[in-house]
Amino acid sequence: MALIKILPEIISNQIAAGEVVNRPASVVKELMENAIDAGADNITLIIKDAGKTLIQVIDNGCGMDKEDAKMCFVTHATSKINSADDLFALRTMGFRGEALASIAAISFIELKTKTADGNTGYFVSVEGGQIKKMQEAGCEKGTSISVKNIFYNTPARRNFLKSDSVENGHITEEFIRIALFHKDISFSYYNNDKLIFRLEKTTERKRITDILGKSFNEKILPIEEDTDIVKIKGFVAKAELVRKNRNDQYFFVNGRYMRSNYFANAIQRAYQGLIPEQTYPPFVISLTVEPKNIDVNIHPNKTEIKFLDEKFIYSFLYAATKRCLGQFTLETEIDWNLPTTLKFSAKPTGLPPKTPTVSFNPNYNPFNINKNFDKPKQYTSELMLDIAVEQTTDKKPTKPFQIANKYIVVPHKESFVLINQQRASFKVLYEEFISQSPSEVNGQQLLFPHNHFFNPAHSFRLLEISKELAAYGFVLSYKSDGSFDITSTPQNLTCEQSVEAIEEIINDLENANVSDRRRHIAIKLAERLCIKNGEVLDEQEIDSLLSRLYATPTCELTPFNERVLRRISLNDIDALLK
Repeated sequence: MALIKILPEIISNQIAAGEVVNRPASVVKELMENAIDAGADNITLIIKDAGKTLIQVIDNGCGMDKEDAKMCFVTHATSKINSADDLFALRTMGFRGEALASIAAISFIELKTKTADGNTGYFVSVEGGQIKKMQEAGCEKGTSISVKNIFYNTPARRNFLKSDSVENGHITEEFIRIALFHKDISFSYYNNDKLIFRLEKTTERKRITDILGKSFNEKILPIEEDTDIVKIKGFVAKAELVRKNRNDQYFFVNGRYMRSNYFANAIQRAYQGLIPEQTYPPFVISLTVEPKNIDVNIHPNKTEIKFLDEKFIYSFLYAATKRCLGQFTLETEIDWNLPTTLKFSAKPTGLPPKTPTVSFNPNYNPFNINKNFDKPKQYTSELMLDIAVEQTTDKKPTKPFQIANKYIVVPHKESFVLINQQRASFKVLYEEFISQSPSEVNGQQLLFPHNHFFNPAHSFRLLEISKELAAYGFVLSYKSDGSFDITSTPQNLTCEQSVEAIEEIINDLENANVSDRRRHIAIKLAERLCIKNGEVLDEQEIDSLLSRLYATPTCELTPFNERVLRRISLNDIDALLK
């Protein structure tokens, strides 16, 4: 009895869908790439319920006639490949002819399409891979395709989908990857009836700043290299724009987004000595190579590409980035038009040099975050209690003092306590933030809202954590154009500093397993506001810091278990001096 049989087409399509469509973002990628291949210069993406209810792509491309509208849902039906040789001369985004068939196998699809010279358009309804209805319909030139109720007939696959915020993040990232490169196409992106992006045709630099944020405009450097093997063009970030993750790193090969840790390492190496360890430079780089020298057919999602000359390309990337960083860094620091022999002379005035003066407010206290300073102090450390008693009972107490603008020395009997001012300040602020209730927060209400376009990939997470942010003084409201109005910030933070703090918080939440968001935000805000090593403190500021430090729980350690202070006894000193 024969055991081997041919699977029905509907089952084989569902299996193929498992490779091509693993989440709603995969559908977005395939449909938008089809729109680009159709020659569209205006594309709209509409998402509902993180793509589970609706994924719709509308384009003004060439459209399809009646026969093509029917054939596009057949497995491996394609207009882009005629022979095996065409696989090594690809200049289109799609080519296998399996995307629409795979998507149709696990969803309901409605298609409207019309060619430029067609007298009428056509409507096609597909359910589970089977065409249920096809008829003439009035519509504009181009194609509108709606994918509804994804994975309706494969519930196990649907159960593996993540939360809406996670799936929306993947969808937005796919949109960004496509829109970043195709600057000559206008894009619109709506999610649950909210406008997330509206991008007009523009330049490469403007498209990058429209998508990744205004901070990129002044902090990216053009990179360009033209060789027989590869043409490199794009932008790399200045050293001050580095990130703690690889989120804003984009490679494109012949217009197709690609992931490559190998090539990313070439960029990273060029920054050696310029950026801290465990930080990563953003970049948007396009590689143009002969199609015959690459293979884009090694991964179902076509995000991994095999290169014939990858070692040479690695070297070119490293050299071009190194030269770009060196050239533009030097140009911003050196005036090359100065004479080779410099002469300096003081302008004679007949008066002695004037000593610079600095005006300051002696009553300013950078720790004036809340108004509970007059509460009785509850010392949580026996050492701190002992010091406090000595300072209040001694007729001539020895005042604490600062050394090297980094440490505070507190004399105590036949010893002294050495305190790291930055860690002490961080500890104080963290404990105050984590212990206060939202009603105790002293945010500063802005006279006029500060409008800001955050990275749209982060908008969903920002909406998700808005209540936690409000508990620390960040009050934001979402606007219909995709921006946010900031109406309140924590005291002592400017609007620009608040934006940086929020972006850092979201980046960390996106790239780390953060179980306690409230604690994480408290840590990030304390890091922003704390006194830094190198800052000069006056007597009042030192007293304020110590007074609050003494009252914190386990004041000897930061939340990261770093030592805040150390007591050095006379015996310790004797031992040091032998």
